[in-house]
Amino acid sequence: MDHASLYRQLSGFQRWKQELNTQLQAFMQWLEAHKITSKAAAQSLQHARAMLAEDQFTLALVGEFSRGKTELINALLFAEYGHRLLPSQPGRTTMCPTEIYRDPNTPKGCVRLLPIETRRSNVALAAFKRIPQKWVTAHFDPHDQRQVQKAMARIAEVKIVSVAEAEALGFEIEGLVRSRESVDRVEIPVWRHALVSLDHPLLARGLRILDTPGLNALGNEPELALSTLASAQAMLFLLSADTGVSATDMEIWNEHINILRHTQGTEVITLLNKIDTLWDDLLPQEDVLLAIHKVRETTSRQLQQPLEQVLTLSAKQALIAHARTDATLLARSQLPKLEKLLSEKLIDNRTRLASHRLIGDLLTIMDDTSNLLRERLYAADRDLADVEAAKGDDEHRATLVSLRANIKRIHHQYHKQSLSLKSSERLLYRERDALLGPISEAIIEQQINAAQEALAASWHTFGVGRVVQEFFDNVDHCLSNLGHQLVQANKVMQSIYKREDSNVNPDLLRNHEFNLRHYRARTNQLRAHSKQYSLGLSNLLTSKQNLMTRFLGTVAQETRNLMAELRNDLDSWLKDALAPLNHRNLYQKQLLDEQLLQLANLNLQNHTQQEQVAMLKSQIANLESALMDLDGIISNTRALQPADDARSNVVNLHAKSASAL
Repeated sequence: MDHASLYRQLSGFQRWKQELNTQLQAFMQWLEAHKITSKAAAQSLQHARAMLAEDQFTLALVGEFSRGKTELINALLFAEYGHRLLPSQPGRTTMCPTEIYRDPNTPKGCVRLLPIETRRSNVALAAFKRIPQKWVTAHFDPHDQRQVQKAMARIAEVKIVSVAEAEALGFEIEGLVRSRESVDRVEIPVWRHALVSLDHPLLARGLRILDTPGLNALGNEPELALSTLASAQAMLFLLSADTGVSATDMEIWNEHINILRHTQGTEVITLLNKIDTLWDDLLPQEDVLLAIHKVRETTSRQLQQPLEQVLTLSAKQALIAHARTDATLLARSQLPKLEKLLSEKLIDNRTRLASHRLIGDLLTIMDDTSNLLRERLYAADRDLADVEAAKGDDEHRATLVSLRANIKRIHHQYHKQSLSLKSSERLLYRERDALLGPISEAIIEQQINAAQEALAASWHTFGVGRVVQEFFDNVDHCLSNLGHQLVQANKVMQSIYKREDSNVNPDLLRNHEFNLRHYRARTNQLRAHSKQYSLGLSNLLTSKQNLMTRFLGTVAQETRNLMAELRNDLDSWLKDALAPLNHRNLYQKQLLDEQLLQLANLNLQNHTQQEQVAMLKSQIANLESALMDLDGIISNTRALQPADDARSNVVNLHAKSASAL
């Protein structure tokens, strides 16, 4: 069993992004070297390279406390340092949500902690992440076990406060541990959120891990449920193999995980941890395996999840196996199976990036540039043949005049096409106000204000739920209005492509349309989570109003963020939708300009026919060299595309036949 598969796949994924970025940079340098000032190509390159740089693979661990989430993280990260990185002992060890990643701008080991008192504020957690002075920071050497233990132990810190203070901070008192000294005092976390930057190979290659406390944290931190978990590419739901699915486990599944599965298609792997509790040396191995299989089947049936997505695991034994370098025990712990499954999710993530419209646009631009350059090379060969065939000065001059006249005619055609494209751009951009109108900042703020006013008169559970659902009904209405406008905008975009290029494939062109699938899924997820959250709130007493205010503030802010993202994406789409056409037209004109200039120089500088032939041959050699370099970049870029055509929808908008890359 290969327990290094996750590391290799992450390394491969990071290397793939770097290699793709290298090819995009090479194309950008090629354009600059040949003085091709294509704004369309430059914008597409900038957006694609930014997308590659910002991409991460976030793995969220969710489950009730004492399910072994922290120990699993230790098992995944152990090999690099040879000791536990996070505190792990019986009972609760993760008292606040913890994000573990690599920030190249911080020292090799750094933990930042946000005080629990910030819950008194209505400021969103995402906003606090941009205010470093609000965080307590501790640096440590990840290779020094004592420093690591001291820094990481702070994540588990607790303090004793009055019941009133705990309620004011939004805690459910029933879920807190009472103080031994007084029943009127309870134990709460010292910290609201932790950010751990660690110089670890897996993290440096783009893995980001989110460790969550139990059900109470998901309920007390609306932003964690509404936003942070939703950003994860994959989620591990940890259960205890000896108890199976408990009532609180099922609550987490129904209120948080299943919502993300159905609304966003989030990949979820259920882990039955602590299977070593089912190991029994007095029983035949077949009986032990049968018992473990039955637990998997029961869990799969209870969660209505495919059996292949329900795995068994012993994080503790995996950690011991790493410490002892015991391959047999590691295989028995089942950790390699989990790593293999996560590796497959990384392959899916690479396919998603490779099939992005930006990459497809750039491949189209590269292909068009190569085709135009090849046509220019053919034209130069014809010019050379005509000049070589001319006999006498008069015929020679007549040949040059004829060549220039023909090129001027073609240049005039492309100039007319350029004017037509500019007109088409204005026509498409004219749709901007109609598209952005239904989701304008003013409209969204109007919906938020209306919900807040309605809520002020409905401070009870059913009122809150009704107001939240009405709010999302209004947001859905805005998206529906936008959808109607998008039908028209997509038709305009398609008609422009068909007018400019009669060979464009309709099926492939549809992949270039703007659609709302992602935004509707995200809105549905926010709605479903908000509904569950509001149902979980008891009638609001004064002590709960701060929690409700934060919940509604989070819903409002997440909606603002989503609509702002949608407006930005629409704006970018309007600017970039015709990028392949614009680049092709501009480059064609530039090549014709160069050809006209070369012929003019041949005519005006009184060179002999032999000298003119030599000059044309030199120009042809330069064109051949440029084409060879460009075709090398295209070949290297295509080699980085996924091998499975069926899983990719990267398209060449000017292909005559359907061919996914």
